[in-house]
Formats: sequence, structure tokens, C-alpha cells
Amino acid sequence: MRKTLVFAILATVVFAGCSQGAGSGPKENREANSGKQDGASGDTSISVLLSHAEAEYAKTVEPGDKYIKKLNELSGFNLSFEFLGHADYDQQLSLRFASGELADLVRTSGINSTVHEGAVEQGIFKELGPLLEQYGSNLMSKIPATAWNSPRVSKDGKIYGIPVLVGTANDRIGLIRKDWLDTLGMGTPETMEDWLAYFEAVKKEDMNGNGDPDDEYGVTMFEGIGWSSMFFGSFGVDPGVWHMEDGKLVPDMISPKMKEAFAFFRKLYENGYVNRDLFTKKESDFRADIYNGKSGSLAAAVYQYLPDFSEANAPKRFVNQPDQVEYEMVAPPVGPYGDRSMGVVGDGIYFVWVIPETVKNPEKIISYLNWAWGNEEADNFFAYGIEGENYTVENGEIRYDSSAPINSDKNAFQMYQLSVNPREIGFNNELVLKMLPESEKIISGYKLSAEIALEHDSLYMPALETFKMNPEISTWGSMFVEVFANVMTGKAPLDSFDTFVEDWKKRGGDKAIEEATAWYNEFH
Repeated sequence: MRKTLVFAILATVVFAGCSQGAGSGPKENREANSGKQDGASGDTSISVLLSHAEAEYAKTVEPGDKYIKKLNELSGFNLSFEFLGHADYDQQLSLRFASGELADLVRTSGINSTVHEGAVEQGIFKELGPLLEQYGSNLMSKIPATAWNSPRVSKDGKIYGIPVLVGTANDRIGLIRKDWLDTLGMGTPETMEDWLAYFEAVKKEDMNGNGDPDDEYGVTMFEGIGWSSMFFGSFGVDPGVWHMEDGKLVPDMISPKMKEAFAFFRKLYENGYVNRDLFTKKESDFRADIYNGKSGSLAAAVYQYLPDFSEANAPKRFVNQPDQVEYEMVAPPVGPYGDRSMGVVGDGIYFVWVIPETVKNPEKIISYLNWAWGNEEADNFFAYGIEGENYTVENGEIRYDSSAPINSDKNAFQMYQLSVNPREIGFNNELVLKMLPESEKIISGYKLSAEIALEHDSLYMPALETFKMNPEISTWGSMFVEVFANVMTGKAPLDSFDTFVEDWKKRGGDKAIEEATAWYNEFH
């Protein structure tokens, strides 16, 4: 029932947007969203409460800031921003809710956050469906349904929050030394056999040319196993998600396919294809190994490519073969069942805007956000900043240099791409990406990452009460990590996985499955 109601709102708004010419030119959009149409108040002031998110510029922003001033000029609204600290934002926000000292537009992790537990039920948040239907056609058509349907945004078929997007469906990707592949006369590996052949060659040859053929590994990992593991998805599983099996929602970490993944990781360890200290390796040391030419491949995120592995920056980072190093973004191997995933499908939400029930003219806030999501001037501002300062237009072409002092000093680009951007993390916007060095490669990397995100049945599932009581049995909990480490390193036989599954169920796992299944049946 919940999804039906939200999708009904979506359909209505999209249809209305089409019939009313939504997405028209900048002038029309500014007039339509100036806060003065359809009975909205002439007062265009909007106060915003949010975290500075550790953005250097926002931490020291001064009254009369030029970016806020320009945003007000472009949008026709009078916005004021209060940036609270990031590390203690939840604590400060809790105090604000307790005192009632809230802005017109407030950042929170979700309407279901424990910072303001019960806020929806207590009527603290404005119900936004009718307002979005009348004033928010751009928001409803451009923000995906996966975000609107999240419990962080909606409850019982009603919308109480407006999602701010991460800007990419997935960012997990594999990185492989293309220069090593070329030296070995190999193409990009596709199958498990291809990857194992590459690992064997890296093991045998002195790929980094330092005279020691034994200090390179086909793949390197570190103690953050959830981040640095690349091959679970080749078996169609991920330790952090759940799938429906025979009418029950079951965690992948106890799936028979997970046992097969264990066997593959064990082979990597036994054959010397992965660094043997992975379970104690710190991330800083892991990165040092990469820069010293000891890593043939690694799990990463697309956004890491430009600062660390690109043609311009790799020579600055790498101690070993700085002029030779070349990386390629790749998917993990195709596994025995045809699976090939890395990262999982999520709701795509960075944080959520809420409007307190006490706000008198919420329509002006929706109108402002609608402008932000559907205006060409807004697009350019949230990507490039102020025309004539942060970027120029020459012969109809935008010229933008992210490394120019106007954009890089105090990381000023974060101010317009992130801090005052009410839509998304602007770093991932394609308008920004296309201006970067090797932009085609980076954009292709994000597209590949989106394609290989693992679909699952636990999207939107809240934290289970069973796991709160027994954290050791949770996904990626200590029980799972311990058996994975012991099997991979040969301290325990592969069949100890079966013992782990039995023990997990006895220690509360069966109850967790019951709880998860009940949630799934109710939610869907």
C-alpha cells in the first residue's frame, strides 16, 4: 500500500509537469518558482540549518558571502544558512529539536532518525505530498522513486522529507594495473580463470622492476575487508545484504554461495596472490604498498581514480614506476553462475531535508527546491559557481578549471557543489565530471559501477532488534569476520562455514530471519 500511494503522487506530478510545460527556459522557471505564484507569500526568506560536512570553505563562511548572495540573486529567494559542526551535528540537532529552535529547512539523516525519534508521529514534520504535487514537479520527476520510497523520506504512503542525492547509483569499482597487463601481453580479465592467470603471472614476474619478483601481489587488501574485497559479487552475494529464499528473507552471509566465495578467497591466500597480512594491514600501509608497486589490482571507488590513479596524478603518488603506471577501471570477474557485481543497490540518499510543521509558508521552500532542480542557471551554479569568476563562457562553451585558485583555495568549489547545493553531492554531477581530466574515463567508470551494483531484497530494511541485542551475529559482525578470516588463511577447514551457519542460527539468527521476513512482507 505504501508504494502505491507514493507512486500515485509521482504519476500525478509527472503528468501535471508535462501538461504545464515543466522544464521550460530559465526565465519561465524563475518566474514560476519565485515564491509569488499560486497564493504563496511575497516573503521569500528561507532559513536553512545543516552541517558544514567538514567542507573547509563552509567552516569559515562569512556574512554576505558571495556564493550565497549569487544563489539568492539567481533563485529570487532570500536564503540564509547556519552551518553547524559535522562531528557533533546529531547532538546539536537533538538540542535544537528539544528547544524548538529550528530553521525553515533542516538537514537530517532521515525522518526516522533517532535524533528526533517519533517526530513523524508527533506531527513535528510537515507532510509534503500535496505541496510537492502543486509546487514540486521538477523534484518529483527528477528524484528517483527509490529515494522517495525510502523510510528515510516516507512513512505510511506519505512523504515527510525531501532526499538530497549522493549523485551516483554506485561508486564501487575494481582498479587494475593496465601497464602490467600490457607487459604480460594480457587483455582485461573477464572470467575467474583470466584473473587467476593474471595473478599467477604477477606472482612469478618482477612486475615493478625492483629486482625482487616476490614483493608483488595480484590483489591487495587491508583490514577493512568490507571495503577492500572485490570477489564476493562474482558469486552473487554480499555479506551485508539479504535475499528472499523459499519465502524467507535470508542474509547472504549464510548462503551456500558464500561458502563458494570463501573457497575462492582461500585459493587466493594459499597461492600467494593476496598479501598475507590483509587482516591486520592498516589502510595507510595498504596505500603505501600500492604506491610502491606491490599491487596488481584493488577494490576502490570511482572517485578515487582522479586524485590517485589518473595520468596526471599517479606519477606524483607512485614511488615505483611513476612514469609507467597506468590503471584501468574494471568489473570483478564473471563467476560460476554468471554473476558479476560489486557494491549494492542503495536508496541513493546523502541526507534528507525536512520542513517543521510550524513553518508558515512551506510552499515557498518547495518552490525554491523546484527551481534548484529544474533551472539551467541553477545547474551551472551548482556545478561551476559564479560566471565570470569561477568559470567563463567563450563562444557558447563553458570553461571551468577546478584547479584554478578561485576554485581550489579553501576548496571553494565545495561551497557551490556541496554546501549550498540542496540537490545532491555535486562532485558526482555529470556537468562537473565532464570538465575533469580524463572525463570520459571517469564517466564510463561511474556507468560501469552502476551496472554492476548488486540487486537485493533488503533495500530499506531497518536495523533489526535481534541484531541490536546480539551484534556479533549481525551482517559483517564478529562471527562472520572470524570464520571468514580463519577459512581464508587456512586456520580452519572450509566446512567450518557450515558450523558457523548452524551456530549463527542458534545464537539468534533464526529469530533475525523471522524478524526480517516479517518486515519484508509488511513493507512489500
